[in-house]
Amino acid sequence: MDNQLIRNITLGIGGLILLLVIVLLLLLFLNDDGGDAAPSTATTSAETTTTAVETTTTAVETTTTAAETTTTGAETTTTVAETTTTTVALDPLILADDGIGGVGFGATPEVAIAYATAVLGPPDLDTGWIDGLSSPYGVCPEPEVRGVEWGTSASGFGSALTLLFTNGATTHAAPGTEHFFGYYYFGGTPALATVEGISYGSTNLDLQTEIPSVVIDDDPFDPSAGAWVSNVDPADQNLLWGFSTSVDPSGTLISVNGGSTCGE
Repeated sequence: MDNQLIRNITLGIGGLILLLVIVLLLLLFLNDDGGDAAPSTATTSAETTTTAVETTTTAVETTTTAAETTTTGAETTTTVAETTTTTVALDPLILADDGIGGVGFGATPEVAIAYATAVLGPPDLDTGWIDGLSSPYGVCPEPEVRGVEWGTSASGFGSALTLLFTNGATTHAAPGTEHFFGYYYFGGTPALATVEGISYGSTNLDLQTEIPSVVIDDDPFDPSAGAWVSNVDPADQNLLWGFSTSVDPSGTLISVNGGSTCGE
């Protein structure tokens, strides 16, 4: 082999050796740069995505419905008996020949008593229905009489005002009908008078002046006293009557009565 070829081979081997040396040095340099550190390991953390589970709490809407209770009672129909009530104007208790105040003879006891009570207050005495022939008021229409009394008379004996009722026959009502048929007034409390102003204590002269139809005679039971009446017709039971201390004009009235009332 010629020298030139050998030289080329030698140069080629030398160049290869030089190249290897350079690579080796390069590797050593790289190792020195990282020190003793462990080979670089690329760690890729798995990306962790934490998703909070959205919790929605829905309160269960509770609707409490009270059971509707319907109580159906047996339907009751009440029929009130129609009552006819006779009312009268509440006038003062005027002593009249046909009644007292706004109540005329023939009115029911309920109406007359209610009227007097509205003006005077409750009565002081109610006899209830008693025998008409043996009553404390004398002989009254049969079969029964009832007296309702208020106050005290001016003499202090007996009541001031007495309303009389009967279920017997009078010119004001048929037999069996309870009705108002007369009254007694003996002065005192309550203080009552006629529309003309005649009352207990009025004189005979006052009486005859205000009520010209009045007739004054001797009292048949006491000749020293007087008895007076506004109507002498026995068939007419609408009248005023009473007693006085005498028949003289100066005699004074000791009672003012209305209606036919009771006798001895």
